[in-house]
Amino acid sequence: MKDVPPVGGLCYCPCLPGMEVPHYPFLRATLARAASLFAACLVVSCATSGDSPQASFPDRGLPTVADSSMERVVVQAYRAIGDRHLYEPNFRNLSSEAYRSFASGDPSLALETSDGAFTVRRDGKDVITRTTPADPADGRAWGGMLAELMAGSLDASPALQASDRQALIRQAITSTTKQLDRNSRYADPDEARDNRFQRDGGGGIGITVERTDDKKILIRAVQDGSPSAKAGVQVGDQILAIDGESMVDRPLSDVVHKLRGSVGAPVNMTVLRASQGAELTLAMKRSRIIPTTVVYERRGDAALIHLMGFNSATTENLRTAIDKAKAEIGKDLSGLIIDMRSNRGGLLDQAQTVSEVFVGDGTIFSTLGRHPDSRRTYKSSTGRSKANDLPIVVLMNGGSASAAEIVAAALQDRGRAVVVGTTSYGKGTVQTVVRLANEGELILTWSRLQAPSGYTWNELGVLPNICTAKVGDAGKLGAASMETSHGQLMRWHALRNPTSQEVSDLRKICPPGETSPEADVEIAGRLLRDRVLYAQAVQAGTQQAAAAR
Repeated sequence: MKDVPPVGGLCYCPCLPGMEVPHYPFLRATLARAASLFAACLVVSCATSGDSPQASFPDRGLPTVADSSMERVVVQAYRAIGDRHLYEPNFRNLSSEAYRSFASGDPSLALETSDGAFTVRRDGKDVITRTTPADPADGRAWGGMLAELMAGSLDASPALQASDRQALIRQAITSTTKQLDRNSRYADPDEARDNRFQRDGGGGIGITVERTDDKKILIRAVQDGSPSAKAGVQVGDQILAIDGESMVDRPLSDVVHKLRGSVGAPVNMTVLRASQGAELTLAMKRSRIIPTTVVYERRGDAALIHLMGFNSATTENLRTAIDKAKAEIGKDLSGLIIDMRSNRGGLLDQAQTVSEVFVGDGTIFSTLGRHPDSRRTYKSSTGRSKANDLPIVVLMNGGSASAAEIVAAALQDRGRAVVVGTTSYGKGTVQTVVRLANEGELILTWSRLQAPSGYTWNELGVLPNICTAKVGDAGKLGAASMETSHGQLMRWHALRNPTSQEVSDLRKICPPGETSPEADVEIAGRLLRDRVLYAQAVQAGTQQAAAAR
């Protein structure tokens, strides 16, 4: 498959190419690739910022996506970095690299720096000089200086005047975020709108589409209860036109943007239904669509719940899935298998509320950063638990990150689940999303995560209780493997600030894998059926957690 976003839910940013999609046969033709794209764009746990776009200055030259000046966006971004980033930044270095990226389209421009001033020259002649702020950590002052250098350069450079303003903003801010850490980044207005849709939903019709090798746009999933389902849209339909405008040979992004719109607004979609050999024009009204992140599947006496991301509807849909499993399997329900393999994360508050579904009173995780608001302990209360009495196995792999790691670490530390699979990705930081004046987003790392026992998995990852890279056969599980697991977990959680070499050595204990073998599910099923083995695995996790406190 190629480029398969959820429509009325496009996440058109395959920012982690090559990520393996879990091999769930019943999901492959519908949700798997869509889930991969959704997850790739939400590689951060987001604590949404209260910043909103301000009234804008007139921009120079070409019109932009939003009527806001480049200078305003830069100042806003630098102020946010100075106030919120996990580490105190050095804006002297950030600003010089940002300017050089911004001006890269005009080789005649050069930046010269000294202790007291930054000077821009064009063909050897001075264009603009500005005194550098005294404090290298003053984001507001350095952002203002950088904005003035950029404005002066625009006035002097025909090449920059002919450039798209959004591209210039992207070059400058992307260069800045690359110097901060591996998870901070800039999303331009188009990507940011898609990110917001994935987090919070929006007006759409509730389908997932695929662009095939022969450039056809095919429907690969229809969301239950959505406008498309009510209108009779079927999996396999080929989209020919939207509101009378041909979509043949159009980019996938064009198709998705045409289908999205205001809630309640009408849209007509013409499809070719191969099974009938007929073209059909289907009328519908857009409704609020939130991409699917939870899918329930019965596996004998166990409930297998695929948790593919964390958006604003995840916890509610998880509770519904558990209710469905209890109703369908009844008193024979042996437990839950929560499959978070290749789940790249999502919203921080959803990581908390998902954890609360499974754990009673006590700490779920804590955060620690430079900004006072980033220092918090997140706790659960018994009244919110929905599965407090059910055995749980969590499946993880090297693609499991962020919010997925929060849930796995909390359940492992608290003795509420056995984690099975391979070492996770190791994204133990929280990002705050700052909405910029051009409708883009600055995704900014602002705190580190800690498990209930106090260890942080950033760079390190969450180590499973049972490593399927070493034990790939359910029949080979036994007490000996539990003892080995216990010792490894003790070593893993003992380090509070591991060096790069220690991280590398520890991750070799259970190398992170990107695949999602059926054997993982089989091992999880055996653990749920064999309560002695399950208890031994849980005990190994809780003992190391207690020792680490």
